[in-house]
Amino acid sequence: MAGQIAIYLPELTPGGAQRVTVDLANGLAERGHRVELVVSYPGGQLRPEVTDSVEIVDLSTPIVPGLGIVASVPSLVRYLRRTRPLILFSAMTYANVVATVATRLSRSGTPIVIVEHTTIGMEIGGKRNVTTRLARWVYPMADRAIAVSEGVAASIRERTGLGAERVVVLPNPVPVDDIRERAEGGVVVPWLDDPDLAVVLWVGRFAPEKDLPTLLGAFDRLHERRPDTRLVLAGTGPEYERIEGLVAERGLSSVAALPGYVDPAPYMARAEAFALSSIYEGLPTVLVEALACGCPVVATDCPSGPREILADGEYGRLVPVGDDEALATALEATLDEQTDPDRLRARSDDFASDRVLGEYESLIEALTASR
Repeated sequence: MAGQIAIYLPELTPGGAQRVTVDLANGLAERGHRVELVVSYPGGQLRPEVTDSVEIVDLSTPIVPGLGIVASVPSLVRYLRRTRPLILFSAMTYANVVATVATRLSRSGTPIVIVEHTTIGMEIGGKRNVTTRLARWVYPMADRAIAVSEGVAASIRERTGLGAERVVVLPNPVPVDDIRERAEGGVVVPWLDDPDLAVVLWVGRFAPEKDLPTLLGAFDRLHERRPDTRLVLAGTGPEYERIEGLVAERGLSSVAALPGYVDPAPYMARAEAFALSSIYEGLPTVLVEALACGCPVVATDCPSGPREILADGEYGRLVPVGDDEALATALEATLDEQTDPDRLRARSDDFASDRVLGEYESLIEALTASR
């Protein structure tokens, strides 16, 4: 298969979709493809995780107040005209809009495949409303849309007008073997190595849709019932300081740790339970990662993804969105039972990179055969 595969990502900052996109680039390169990861801005904490076999192309987008990554369109157009990649993938709604517009303006003949990680229409407020409106106009211009779950696929069909025949459901490729190897690493929170403590773990981006106040309320209830429990909230994001303040307000500072950005695998391998409290998702890969480490999961039954990953609750408990009492009860029940970690690991294999990357390759071949 001649030509390079290009993948557009605004920046290599921590986030579920960003990490999955890096895994996609690394995985395709590992399978022998020439892959260029095109970014608007240099740097980012995920940059060291991009393997040497993937070339990073910096667009050096200027910082223009009010425009954001829209300012990337001219340089992305130039990149497409100059290199004419075999195919262009992009991820996340706002990046998908930019990549699709740039591809059509470039007239390069490059097929554009957008990957949607979020249930469209659930985002609210400010720029997110604008992005959703733009998606309704721009998404039908894409050659294909990859939805990471059935719920996301339904939202694309309903809210953008993109024909069902151009919407493909493909889960995120999760490098489960690599995750298990990394699980042997160290942690900076000593509670995880204390056999007398039961640690509840959350990993992700500190953002409103993650509904961490509900998780804090649930843990507050759980800790009253089980003083041996501890909470670890790992990650970064715009609400980090707010959540840190709520931890202090609830008097949980001595039993809750916020270590910032860490490799989650060693934490998942040591925690007694993983909690997801989101209002909405797309396909929360973090749940697959937890299962890959044999960590029991409790998740909100939000749109979309947790129910699909946990097979209607067969591989972890599902609770209503925003119900801290239900979340606390489910966490307590999970801590009190014996869970077979090998069974959870086996479920994560259904999302392993090899199978999913093979489906990506089939899609690439179908869209580029005429080229």
